[in-house]
Amino acid sequence: MLAAADAFVLASRREGNPLSVMEAMAAGKPVLATAVGCVPELVPEGAGRLVPPGEPSSLEAAMYEIACDLGLARAMGGVAARFARERFDDTDMARAYERLYGAVS
Repeated sequence: MLAAADAFVLASRREGNPLSVMEAMAAGKPVLATAVGCVPELVPEGAGRLVPPGEPSSLEAAMYEIACDLGLARAMGGVAARFARERFDDTDMARAYERLYGAVS
């Protein structure tokens, strides 16, 4: 289903570090989400739209913008995919954990 989608939407009131956002970005989808939990740290400028939680009209506007401009959706998806490759690669994450463990031991 994700492959067929033009965008990924996450309308949460609370989140931790949602893997679904990382998966959507890795699939080259723009992320339209509420700015809760770690979502703002996961979605860089240009990779989608973040809106305040509890404001459905803001999320609706972001969805409408993407639906009306698929070129924008593809451009944001490209930004998302590049960011995902740079930040969410398993090798890079393993190195980051090694550095973290080295710093605290």
